Amino acid sequence: MLATGALGSRITNRFWVKNTVVPRDPLSTFAIDSDRPIIYVLAQNCPSDLLALQKGCQQAALPDPFQSINIAGEKFSSMIFLHEQYWFKKAELKQQQATHVNQYQQLSNLLHQHRELDVQLIPVTFFWGRNPGSQVAQHSSPHFSDLNRLQKASRVLRFGRELLIQFNSPISAHVLLKKNAELKVEKYVHRLAKVGLHSFNRLQRCGIGPAIPARQKIIKQLLESEQLQQEINQYCAETGLSETQVTEQCQSYLQEISSQFSYRFIRFFRTILGRVWNGIYQGIEVNNAQTVRDATQSGAEIVYMPCHRSHMDYLLLSYLLYEEGLMPPHIAAGVNLNFFPAGGIFRRSGAFFIRRSFKGDPLYSKVFKAYFSMLFKQGYPIEFFTEGGRSRTGRLLPPKIGLLTMSVDTFLAQTNRNVVLVPIYIGYDHIMEVSTYMKELSGKQKKQENLWQVLGIIKKLGNFGRAFVNFGEPISLRNYFDQQTPQWRENRLAKEDIIEHVNHIAGQVMQGINQATAVNALPLCAAILLASTHHQLSKQRLLNLIALHQQLFGLSLKNTLMTYPTQAPEIVYQQALAINKFSELDNVISANSRQSAQLTYYRNTIVHLLALPALLSFCLIQLNKHSQYTKGIKRIHRTSLEQMMKLLLPFVEAEYFLVPSAQRIAERVRLLLFELQTVNIVRVDDDFIEISHLSFIKVLSAHLNETRLRYHCVLSQLILDFQQSDEDLITASKRVLTTKSIEPFDQKVIEVFIKQLDRQRFTIDAAQQLLDCLSDQ
Repeated sequence: MLATGALGSRITNRFWVKNTVVPRDPLSTFAIDSDRPIIYVLAQNCPSDLLALQKGCQQAALPDPFQSINIAGEKFSSMIFLHEQYWFKKAELKQQQATHVNQYQQLSNLLHQHRELDVQLIPVTFFWGRNPGSQVAQHSSPHFSDLNRLQKASRVLRFGRELLIQFNSPISAHVLLKKNAELKVEKYVHRLAKVGLHSFNRLQRCGIGPAIPARQKIIKQLLESEQLQQEINQYCAETGLSETQVTEQCQSYLQEISSQFSYRFIRFFRTILGRVWNGIYQGIEVNNAQTVRDATQSGAEIVYMPCHRSHMDYLLLSYLLYEEGLMPPHIAAGVNLNFFPAGGIFRRSGAFFIRRSFKGDPLYSKVFKAYFSMLFKQGYPIEFFTEGGRSRTGRLLPPKIGLLTMSVDTFLAQTNRNVVLVPIYIGYDHIMEVSTYMKELSGKQKKQENLWQVLGIIKKLGNFGRAFVNFGEPISLRNYFDQQTPQWRENRLAKEDIIEHVNHIAGQVMQGINQATAVNALPLCAAILLASTHHQLSKQRLLNLIALHQQLFGLSLKNTLMTYPTQAPEIVYQQALAINKFSELDNVISANSRQSAQLTYYRNTIVHLLALPALLSFCLIQLNKHSQYTKGIKRIHRTSLEQMMKLLLPFVEAEYFLVPSAQRIAERVRLLLFELQTVNIVRVDDDFIEISHLSFIKVLSAHLNETRLRYHCVLSQLILDFQQSDEDLITASKRVLTTKSIEPFDQKVIEVFIKQLDRQRFTIDAAQQLLDCLSDQ
């Protein structure tokens, strides 16, 4: 019998309980077939859960759980429970299940009689509060899905405003019964109950996380740990310092490093952040979060590795993870953020602080590694920015591998548990620090973060448009090492081999971030505007080019995790215009020099998606200049195009972290030409290509104007003095680029290009060949 609840339960549910459903759209996330019967599987027959489920199903456009379903002419309840609610003493498992055995029996018999039928069993988890508690309290308190009536009533009153309802992937009843066909129905039911209880407990732990000990207790445990004791003894022997002196220094370091994660603070700060986000953002779009939930439910240790563009990243990602039913991570934050009041806020939100460099202080390095290893072993999710710091140009920076190396080392030391890396793309319509970035890149000294900066930021809060968080494809370290070095469990890897693997994994992470890019209105319009002559064009031409780029995205981003705006070009344009980064006057869109410099930042957040069609377009333009007329039409031979692409492609791939393709260059060129032909800007006739819309091809090519300018400048300076050092080459290139490029000079991008040149084997003839390709002659 369904526990529909007394009048008090219904009133409480209607006026007090406020729930969030994850995933937001379970129908599409799990590909639920609305034409097939659905039965919800719950841990407990409890009125508060059932009434909340009814409300959650309305939000998610799922069938009403209180409505019976009809299967082959027979009437069924839409819910199955693993046990009944109780007052004080729980009944034996068999007794709890007695009232539901008939339902299982009826369903089993029906599926055996009608082999073509199937029923979708959807497990539903309820989180009435998500505090994992202290380690002692957690062992002594009953599990959230196994509360008596009084305990449940208490939780509803305390946490009713933050109920999380999590729908889980549906299970085919037909497949389930087929796997257990040899069991009698009653034994099958009891086995299902035990498996179900284990499953619900696992889902609860994944959403809540491990217990959180007090900060001082963590410090004490670390100081007494065998790992740190060995390091202390070794350091004493090397320096001659006493054990007391070294221990006190270690304790001081741990006070500086360790977080002070507070669930109560998270709850309080979540409310504030919710109001802040609603005030400054018109919406926050989240995509592919289910892959992270799946990885978490697999029991793996999760490491979030987002790109880093703003100080907002710390707060936004933790807030969204909590809203998505995932435990907020412990975050590696630069020690420069440990100032009043931000330091205390970040520390209570899960931040632990790391110095920019470990050089000159080996003891600090050992203490930090011990703390980092402890976080892994305790099962806390971890977040760090693989670029090390915020990108000042909008493009991804070369990865810093320090924390990733520690993550891999910890994984290799405890092979019984998997580690999953989650690349994350974070994007914004407006980034408050962009003007500061431009000043820093032009030579102005970076200001140390402080209270006055925080107050200045608060004053600037306004219309920031929208924010975007796309989760990339998770990278399983276990699967990676199984594929790369199958004997890694038996044979300990050498340090050099580990570093090589770490660099490879870091590249995969960066590629994963780019493969999860969210294209939004402003970066798209910025890319088009900067690709136009004198950074101005008519509104109608802008709308036509927005439509063209949408078509190209639709072709190239199909079946990927990337997202792009699909609204009408006019709506996309208005969204970008509202951010006030460029001007419109008499239907002419333009950007002055200051605006153009800032627009390069937004353009760079998506330019990697345009890099291949832009490179192909540039090659077509260059070859078209020297091609011969055939029947009054200039035609380009495919072989020439392939040769030119093969020469330039490795440099573009390295700079923009493009995924290397196993396809031969001929196949890659064929696919790119197919995309351009589909949008009617080239015509392909066997081995010949004809440009049919030169103005559009020029716009596409111009997306890499600054990239080609950098390459051309470096190669020109290198040919003038082929023996000069990398440092001198960068200095010489900077002198030229600061006068020729609208984009602020970024040394790191130049370093990537020089590294790709491989100067030890690079010849002056090869440099001249590249330069000839890039020249406009």
